[in-house]
Amino acid sequence: MSDKLKDKEKELGFGKSSSTSNARFINEDGSINVMRKGLPLIRPYDLYHSLITISWGKFLLLVSSSFFLINLFFAFVYSFLEKASVSAVELENSTQRFWDAFFFSVQTMTTVGYGAMSPITNSAKIVSSVESFIGLLGIALMTGVLYGRFSRPMTKIKYSKNVLIAPYQDGKALMFKMANQRSSKLIEAEVTVVFSYSKNGKQVFERLPLELEKINFFALSWTVVHPIDKDSPLQNFKPSEDAEVVILVKAFDDTFSQTVYSRMSYLSSEFIWDAKFESSIKQEDGQMMIDLGKLNDYKRTNL
Repeated sequence: MSDKLKDKEKELGFGKSSSTSNARFINEDGSINVMRKGLPLIRPYDLYHSLITISWGKFLLLVSSSFFLINLFFAFVYSFLEKASVSAVELENSTQRFWDAFFFSVQTMTTVGYGAMSPITNSAKIVSSVESFIGLLGIALMTGVLYGRFSRPMTKIKYSKNVLIAPYQDGKALMFKMANQRSSKLIEAEVTVVFSYSKNGKQVFERLPLELEKINFFALSWTVVHPIDKDSPLQNFKPSEDAEVVILVKAFDDTFSQTVYSRMSYLSSEFIWDAKFESSIKQEDGQMMIDLGKLNDYKRTNL
């Protein structure tokens, strides 16, 4: 096999770098640590993705603030119309007139309509018609986004805080643990581990062979093991060197009936040498139990 073909097989989507870097390729939350520059300020094609992926706190804040600002805008519009353009609105007190216009705007946008206030003049009828149309579109769009957020398949895999260099058979191995935090069942789970390190001034990415790369049922914790043999890039790796272990997990979620993914990475500073994981699984009353709080528990050993 030619060197060119070997390099192509080692290309795992991270590219090649001519200089070393201590930055993560995968953040601790599983996101890709890549910043894109040169993009336009307004990117409509990213809007749906942003609304789907932002946190629930940010999403609810965005929706509520948008709802308030739109109604605030239409309240100003109604306030600048003729005084008698909307029925049952305070005419003398300007502050109360504004708030009456604001709540009329809320009723119009949400199509609630309590019957007390209604547009009288043609200008008010035109503005309320436009607002009703915007309200219908907004409700339809938010319904679609909410459905997308709830229906999007997501994994909640918990990883051990550290990678261990532990005794294994007659030698040593790199190990980390992970477990599914959801009640959903993950089947046909596969894991890929990539080791990133510096070699001759260049960043190298190598896929690590594992003791077990696939399991049929991911019901308990899974200790992923890479035996460090003479062919392993970790054979001569030292604790003082910079490196990163990148992890990709793929499994089929029977709740969503879709394939789901999870990502994680560890820097060399998160390696624990001469240690071994303790068991986080026990049996009580004929039932297997896993204590996720003990997923990272380990004890010191002598390699």
